[in-house]
Amino acid sequence: MRPPRPALTVMPLKVRKSLCQAMFRLRSRRLHQDAALEIRALEGRGDGGMIVFTSYHANAAKRGLLEFASSASDGGARHCIFVTDRRQGWFQGEGLAQAILRAVSDYVRRHGLRRLMTVGVSMGGYGALSFAAALGAGRALALAPQFCPRPQTFPADRRWIETRSRIEDFTRPALDQAMGGDIRYTLLHGRRNPEDARHWQAFPQGPGIHHYLADRDTHDVVDPLRAAGILYPVIDAVWKDDQDRVNTLMQRIRAVPRAWGERALDLHSQPAAAVSCATS
Repeated sequence: MRPPRPALTVMPLKVRKSLCQAMFRLRSRRLHQDAALEIRALEGRGDGGMIVFTSYHANAAKRGLLEFASSASDGGARHCIFVTDRRQGWFQGEGLAQAILRAVSDYVRRHGLRRLMTVGVSMGGYGALSFAAALGAGRALALAPQFCPRPQTFPADRRWIETRSRIEDFTRPALDQAMGGDIRYTLLHGRRNPEDARHWQAFPQGPGIHHYLADRDTHDVVDPLRAAGILYPVIDAVWKDDQDRVNTLMQRIRAVPRAWGERALDLHSQPAAAVSCATS
């Protein structure tokens, strides 16, 4: 007679997610919470910190925050700070940026953190790129980030259109203005995804920006990284500024550096997009 399966494997998905969320809240510390924003932290042992901007439905790399932190923090060596836009508004809105900077900066100062990295997927990737400089991070990792969430920037991109259309104030500067300084930026997109192609071609290129394009036609680049066993090794390599290691790992999912000037579409043939991208 086959033994019964462990209770966790047969537990309904919603129940499992609720338990994971409860465990995360028990183990983490709340730094800020209001109707628009929640910021929580898991303390680490060292002087480094990962600032994770969560994606849609408040997850990180398609996993619960506690599970993500256990790997991304190098077994608890690094502090993990999770920034969640509770309104799913791409971290836009009056006062939201100030709340993020205040809560995260206070934590960094209180714990004496000297080395910071922002990371995020999709909407979270946008946040990681948008706030890296303001938070004093030395590196940023963004997986499948949007260049601009304004609906009028890329009208053909109808993903999350209802949510994006509800954003009243686009308060963040355009990413081609926000991405600068001495920060090492690492981005990954699916080359052949038609919606993502509109975004990835708009990102700036230059020193310190390492932009990879995978031979994929879907928005999801996390599952290929996880299936190849390299999601957390990529995070660790970016953390260590080991670009040769990042290059080697990316080859496992057929991701190569974006060529200089490489574009999928011509933004100059889309006047609305060209204007909106400059003022996102």
